[in-house]
Amino acid sequence: MPGSRKCDVLIAGAGPAGLATALYLLRSRTDLRGRLIALEKSAHPRFKTCAGGLIPKTILALEELGIALQVPSVTVTASMARTVVGDALVRRDEPVGTVIRRDEFDAMLACEARAAGLEIVENCRIVEVEQNRDGVRVATERGAFEAPILVGADGSGSVVRKFVFGRGKEAVGRALMTDLPIDPARTIEFSERCYRFDFRCVSGGIRGYAWSFPCIVDGEPHLNVGIYDQRPRESGEKGGEQFAMVRELERSFPDLPLSGLRDRTLRFRAFPIRWFDKRDRYVNGRVMLAGDAAGVDPLMGEGISCAFEHGKLAADAIGRYLEGAPNALTAYDRALHSGAIGWKLRKLAFAARHFYGPYHRAFFRLSRVSRRAQEIGLDWYNGARHLDEAWTATLVARWAGSVLFGTSVR
Repeated sequence: MPGSRKCDVLIAGAGPAGLATALYLLRSRTDLRGRLIALEKSAHPRFKTCAGGLIPKTILALEELGIALQVPSVTVTASMARTVVGDALVRRDEPVGTVIRRDEFDAMLACEARAAGLEIVENCRIVEVEQNRDGVRVATERGAFEAPILVGADGSGSVVRKFVFGRGKEAVGRALMTDLPIDPARTIEFSERCYRFDFRCVSGGIRGYAWSFPCIVDGEPHLNVGIYDQRPRESGEKGGEQFAMVRELERSFPDLPLSGLRDRTLRFRAFPIRWFDKRDRYVNGRVMLAGDAAGVDPLMGEGISCAFEHGKLAADAIGRYLEGAPNALTAYDRALHSGAIGWKLRKLAFAARHFYGPYHRAFFRLSRVSRRAQEIGLDWYNGARHLDEAWTATLVARWAGSVLFGTSVR
């Protein structure tokens, strides 16, 4: 179409999923420098509502891409969880998480991607997406773009998903969060370098958990505090579901000054989280979904590691497609369902159904039976040393060895 800009690969969204796709693709196909375009509705650095926890799996991806973490961060080596049947604390001798601010992290990735050969068109909002036999055309407020392949990496409220795959709101959860300035010497999150999770809100009707993470905001120590509900529903209480979430968040952390959330004197932000649903499809013709647009971890709502894994798989599929493999994009869809990432997300969906279901007490009680199992479970969830790619039998054998013979769970 006259006036349309053309490229080899078009990416909607310049967050972790879109940028990871570009970085992996340009790493393996340097001939694509200058032939990839990402459309970003805002401009870096832009605020992103996210707790900002990078699990070890994400750090491994950064190392694989040769990217050093060059933004302020807080390293966490312990995870504390409160449940309706008791508390659990798991400490490790290596990081279990690294907390960053998403505006700074995403801007860092964007800088790396630009240096690798990606063009990012900012302040470019998508208004329409249509496919034809030659590829995909995307109309934006800054003109039209055409490419053989479009990657929809534009978040939980993906415009690409709406136009090409339908709205599909069944698998959309909700979260809200706020940042609190604190004295690091008086908070366990900083003094003990730990995450705090509270799952007791499940008994209050929230199918999820509350969290408190240590972080750095504008050079000062803060706590990022929030709550996630996997399956929000309209509450009969005054104020609805949002009021119920605020109430449960206050109950989870009575030691924190959260009373201002109710009258909004303390600012908070609410946002949707699309979680993985095995019934979904992630490829339609020449359009692929990645990251939050495809779906994140249903249990905890973590999406940054998914973004990098989706990006790596998408880059491999796109590379093979451009080399003449007509079924490469379909293979990407299969990989998201049946590969290592799909297997992990299905297990987490199973866990979410049970830990957030009517028999949650029994499952939380079961999870506390073995400290060794808790350690292995944390390492598996975090993808430490790619443990999340191991066979179930390997995990069971590691647990049995640690219990029977005292061997390390590592």
